[in-house]
Amino acid sequence: MRSSKASPWVIGTAVLVAALLAASWFLLVSPAFAQAAETNTTAEQVEADNALREQRISILAEQFANIETYRSELATLRASVPTDDDLAAYLRELTAAAEAHAVTLLSVTPSTPAAFVVAAPEPAATPAADGAASAAADDAATTQAAAPTTSAIADGTVSIPLTLSVVGTFDNVRAFLATLQTGTQRLLVVESVTGTSQPDAVAGGGRPATTLGDLEIMVSGALFVLPDDATTPPAPTEETPQAPLPAAPEGKNPLVPLG
Repeated sequence: MRSSKASPWVIGTAVLVAALLAASWFLLVSPAFAQAAETNTTAEQVEADNALREQRISILAEQFANIETYRSELATLRASVPTDDDLAAYLRELTAAAEAHAVTLLSVTPSTPAAFVVAAPEPAATPAADGAASAAADDAATTQAAAPTTSAIADGTVSIPLTLSVVGTFDNVRAFLATLQTGTQRLLVVESVTGTSQPDAVAGGGRPATTLGDLEIMVSGALFVLPDDATTPPAPTEETPQAPLPAAPEGKNPLVPLG
């Protein structure tokens, strides 16, 4: 009789213990496991971030070890694109180059400086469609036409248009033109070159004596100025390489008539 009377209490106690265990699991143990898992995930992420930062610090340390090299390269670039126009110094460079190649510098004419911009690439043409598609294409074309066609390379960058002319022998003028583009500190972007063959003529009017086959060229280009307070330009985009122009025959002056 006692055993049968105690059974409900035993069963009730077991049920109560099971309920307490379940409640402990859902209210205490399971949240603790979830918190521990979240903490482990956070710790792993922090470790990964720290490893990445250590790698970056290592790269910066290697770069800092070459800081003097970078400063020297920057100084060279600054000589190519200075912080002010300094046209007097560039004129001295041109005069020295002309003397070195035995050509006569006839004129150097800078124009009004202007903010330097580059033409934005034009969108590729698409074939016309019928109906609504055609109207959508027209709308897109109108929107593209309304968009600005130029974009600044760097805020504060200034270009100075420049034209100059020299006269001399064919080979000497070619050598001077090469020096003009690669042999001076100041960067000059040559945009056009116009050449005129010279006849036999005596000196006069500020021009030297010339013989048949001599060459006079008119060079148009631009110098550049980047003030110290200008913003850093964006990284240049990769350009498609162009095929080199054919080289002129060695030892042949094309300005001398055949025969």
